[in-house]
Amino acid sequence: MAHSLIDPYTLEELASRARDTPPGCLVEVGVYQGGSAAYLHAVAVEQNRKLFLYDTFTGIPERSDIDVHQINDFADTSIDLARAAAPSAEIVVGIFPASLVPMPPIAFVHVDCDQYASVKACCEVLGPLMVPGGMMWFDDYACLDGATAAIKEMFEGRIECSTTGNKAIVRF
Repeated sequence: MAHSLIDPYTLEELASRARDTPPGCLVEVGVYQGGSAAYLHAVAVEQNRKLFLYDTFTGIPERSDIDVHQINDFADTSIDLARAAAPSAEIVVGIFPASLVPMPPIAFVHVDCDQYASVKACCEVLGPLMVPGGMMWFDDYACLDGATAAIKEMFEGRIECSTTGNKAIVRF
């Protein structure tokens, strides 16, 4: 299994939530070394869904005053690690949302990009592409101020917590 900074219980819940969404593709923005992508890939294969993985593969691309991580944090990754974790996924390299490619309607999004601007862009761009009953899962909610601020700005009043209690979920 590929390396993840997310604990196994949370990864199991992530996969379970993705598995329970209606038909549509799966998306991850912020792949790092592919740990959570491997879980989503298993769901995609099991349910014959497309999986899209977005990352710079060069680390954090930008930083605002509210963000904790520095530019180039998480640069210890590669496309090869992502490909090994999720062999049939479409891997998209670049800064999101400029790197956005055409996708089928989206059922599940895992947002794990750590920075205010990146999280907000995911909300603004991917939110309108969600199928009814779809779900966005935010990894950095309540632990990174920039990510938390972006999620609250976009979805205040619609935010649920994961079973593990440290991830935000927004349903569509």
